Amino acid sequence: MKHPYGIGLDIGIASVGWAVVALNENAEPYGLIRCGSRIFDAAEQPNTGESLAAPRREARSTRRRLRRRSLRKADLYELMAQNGLPGRAEIEEAVQAGHLPDIYALRVQALDGPVTAMDFARILLHLMQRRGFRSNRKADDAQKDGKLLQAIDANTRRMEENHYRTVGEMMYRDPVFAEHKRNKSENYLSTVRRDQIVEEAVQLFAAQRQYGAAWASPEMEAEYLTILTRQRSFAEGPGGNSPYGGNIVEKMVGTCTLEGQAEPRAAKATWSFEYFTLLQKINHIRIIESGAARILTAEERQELLSVCYQTDKLDFARIRKALALSEQARFNMVRYRDGQTTEDCEKKEKIVCLPCYHKMRKVLNTLRKDYIRSVSRDRLDAAATALTMYKNEATLRAKLEEAQFEPLEVDALMTLPSFSGFGHISVKACRKLIPYLEQGLNYNDACKEAGYDFQGNYRGEKSQFLPASTEEMEDITSPVVRRAVAQTIKVVNAIIREQGESPVNIHLELAREMSKNFQQRNDLDKAMKDNNAENERLMKDLHELFPGRNITGQDLVKYRLWKEQDGRCAYSLQPLELEKAITVSGYAEVDHIVPYSISFDDRRANKVLVLASENRQKGNRLPLQYLQGKRRDDFIVYAKASVKNYRKRQNLLKEKLSEEDSKGFMQRNLQDTQYIASFMLNYIRSHLAFADFSAAGKKRVVAVNGAVTAFLRKRWGLGKVRADGDLHHAVDAAVIACTTDGMIQRVSRFYTHIETSDTRGERFPEPWPRFRDELMQRLSACPQENLMQINPVYYQNVDIASIRPVFVSRMPRHKMTGAAHKETIKGRLDDAHTVQRRSITDLKLDKEGEIAGYFNPSSDTLLYNALKEQLTAFGGDGKKAFTEPFFKPRADGTPGAQVRKVKVYDKATSMVAVHEGKGVADNDTMVRIDVYFVPGDGYYWVPIYVADTVKPELPNKAVVQGKSYAEWKEMDEENFLFSLCQNDLIRIESKRTMKFKVQNSDSTLEKETQMNCGLTYFEGGNISTGAITVTTHDNAYIVGSLGFKTLQKVQKYQVDVLGNYTLVKKEKRQNFPAQRR
Repeated sequence: MKHPYGIGLDIGIASVGWAVVALNENAEPYGLIRCGSRIFDAAEQPNTGESLAAPRREARSTRRRLRRRSLRKADLYELMAQNGLPGRAEIEEAVQAGHLPDIYALRVQALDGPVTAMDFARILLHLMQRRGFRSNRKADDAQKDGKLLQAIDANTRRMEENHYRTVGEMMYRDPVFAEHKRNKSENYLSTVRRDQIVEEAVQLFAAQRQYGAAWASPEMEAEYLTILTRQRSFAEGPGGNSPYGGNIVEKMVGTCTLEGQAEPRAAKATWSFEYFTLLQKINHIRIIESGAARILTAEERQELLSVCYQTDKLDFARIRKALALSEQARFNMVRYRDGQTTEDCEKKEKIVCLPCYHKMRKVLNTLRKDYIRSVSRDRLDAAATALTMYKNEATLRAKLEEAQFEPLEVDALMTLPSFSGFGHISVKACRKLIPYLEQGLNYNDACKEAGYDFQGNYRGEKSQFLPASTEEMEDITSPVVRRAVAQTIKVVNAIIREQGESPVNIHLELAREMSKNFQQRNDLDKAMKDNNAENERLMKDLHELFPGRNITGQDLVKYRLWKEQDGRCAYSLQPLELEKAITVSGYAEVDHIVPYSISFDDRRANKVLVLASENRQKGNRLPLQYLQGKRRDDFIVYAKASVKNYRKRQNLLKEKLSEEDSKGFMQRNLQDTQYIASFMLNYIRSHLAFADFSAAGKKRVVAVNGAVTAFLRKRWGLGKVRADGDLHHAVDAAVIACTTDGMIQRVSRFYTHIETSDTRGERFPEPWPRFRDELMQRLSACPQENLMQINPVYYQNVDIASIRPVFVSRMPRHKMTGAAHKETIKGRLDDAHTVQRRSITDLKLDKEGEIAGYFNPSSDTLLYNALKEQLTAFGGDGKKAFTEPFFKPRADGTPGAQVRKVKVYDKATSMVAVHEGKGVADNDTMVRIDVYFVPGDGYYWVPIYVADTVKPELPNKAVVQGKSYAEWKEMDEENFLFSLCQNDLIRIESKRTMKFKVQNSDSTLEKETQMNCGLTYFEGGNISTGAITVTTHDNAYIVGSLGFKTLQKVQKYQVDVLGNYTLVKKEKRQNFPAQRR
């Protein structure tokens, strides 16, 4: 091939760092062809981690609920009209006229005497509007419904204890409901069960029939109750041709990854899948004694399985007892924490054992002791599948009967709450794998024995480019991971197109966060920040202890270990002088307990601070292989008594390295084995045709462990400060591309030499000479300089003048859909002002000491003055002033009703008319701005919101600073230049120097940088000021409010995924479908 190359990929949830390296005849890197970063938004709500589809789903659900409620009311009005009761028009006319009796008083009155047709129609309508709660689930889950179910139970007890005949009577007579009868916020005070409302309706119809009301006939009652109780099953979804209709769960079940299309995936609750999962967990258990790990024996596995059939959760303390293990034995799956007993640690770690099987066992055993033993595994699987897939009671009962369950068995199973979730393989595949798992094989080996390709490799023809969508992609259920994979595929394909031929190999690393949910990622961030804070504190100590010294990272490591070891050498147990340890070369060294040449483990749990002489004598042995006699005994006592970190203690007390230990070290510390890394590795390996290159070997795709690349990056002098911008992803990718088998062997030989030799002069191996210098130069603003001097071997055949600075590519946000407006509906005062109700805790005082924005204070001066007085007492802070309930003052000085909200007015800018023009709401998302240039006047921009996409015409009013929407400037079509969405690239020129502030306060960069022109990413616009927000390409600096009108020049550029950008000439203004009709 013309120029063999390899690719390095650093894949995160919102970024793909990439690097292309030139390969020599041995398939080893010797030059950097190109590198860069592709940045995109994580596919989740940024503040909560919830699905991006959640708001749309919730809004759709609300529209559906309102539509159904409206239909029930329409059917009720029609029913009442047919039976001689007032219809919609008559009721609405009576309501508008006012002076109607209290509806709750009427509900009580109708129990004991006749009421008018109008009163009874109002009662029926009120019951329809307040029809109570009925769960859509087959069985309520108290944990999920929480406060709501508690309120229902409280109201049920209240009715029984006070002998209220109906809900209406309770609401009318009980003092609990005297102040208000509607639920407030998350208070479910007035919530009752649906069947209680139905019972009230039955009583009301019976009473009115008794008093001779013709419109209370049994037929009318039956039809009314049908409408009142009408509710579609959640599992069925909407009717008609809705894409959300039918059995939603059944539609979403995928196919088995091992058996293929012929078999659906097993419900996680099936006995087969639970037993299959349990066997894997048991086979992963290792018992560690004297530093050596072993698997469970066949007898131990069988004993453990018998215990698992007795309980649904099994802690390791009980496992120890069941297996009769010695006190010295430890489990690999237990985290032995500092300051806690072994028993306490083992009780905290549990194995979940057949949880759904145990739930079914408990309800079936109520029929007869050990009844579960008479139920076959096929029937257990069928029951669990039905309980997972069907939520409607009638459908579920039918499915259980189909599975040959007797009526009593069906009744017992129906008391269970629904199960959820499906596995990755089918019941059939589980059954095939179980015999091999019972023999103690791991999943991979069991698949091989059963004749399965456990990697699920694609068997079709490979291509030059990665396909964007395949069946394997359907296995990725996380939107976050799916987007990261899709962007990675784009980057790989773009590199191949640019290079003109296939790569020789691809090395990839996936961030730890890829396999974590939102909360786990937050926990990781917190742990990292806590660790950084601790490092900063220790660095401060070192600067105070050694003023004037340039404190290094190695000094920090030594200091931490010195403190952990109480100032003693970990091997000789002799005192270590801190000053000499830090300042005197060759006095004390950091040693890897398990030699790095064997373990590739650079974590703190594998490090100790020791005298240099001890380190040289230990060599590449374990401490207990090196120490002898009394020194060895003293060391064991020290490690057991003083070393708090469990993993470090295990490493120190390890007597030998078994073959399994060595394999485990290599697998854990060199390879990334998390699921998504394995998926990417197999996906690329299965679909991508690699270049034919004899030296490449069989491993064309490698998932590198992040710990190794972090270690190499540190040893190669490549710092990583995330707060400095997005270029660090490119640096990581270059390191990953160079983490080859050859490099690992060189590093291993280097450490073997260090561990077994007295000399310390050998340099740490680099991918090629001056690797760091070349990488830093390529990341600089002038990458062409000095490249021939840095790496003449590679650049002698490269057109250096064509090399451009690394430019970060950002995925533009061109989405044009979303919520049309904010949820809060306001009243329109005039074209320039709106009025709305706001919580009194949001009130503030203006400069004149009046309540800011208070609407019409003269309408109730007593209330206004009381609110103002309270605010003044607390310095104008509403949150402090109204922590306690505030009551409206009466003229006689007594407190009246509680005040929660009052009306305030605000300036109207860009609003959306709602409720047939009766109200307005703030626009929601600004999807783009349309840029205009008016000769002699400057640049303007027109905001385009989601609501504008469905209007007959696009807006033409451009923002004018400090003006209301009515005063904005009308634009002419001939002056239109282009549209900008978030993350579109623009080049801006200004007469005045633009000051860019550093984005992140933790950045090590200069706090401010200046420029008169440059390429920036557009972030958004402010309609109040007319300014825009832009960031530098690497997101290191930002201008939060850049005056747009007075810019000298604004040009739009197109950026591809590799950061190549081209000028966009004048665009035609794009209409939406609504404007094209």
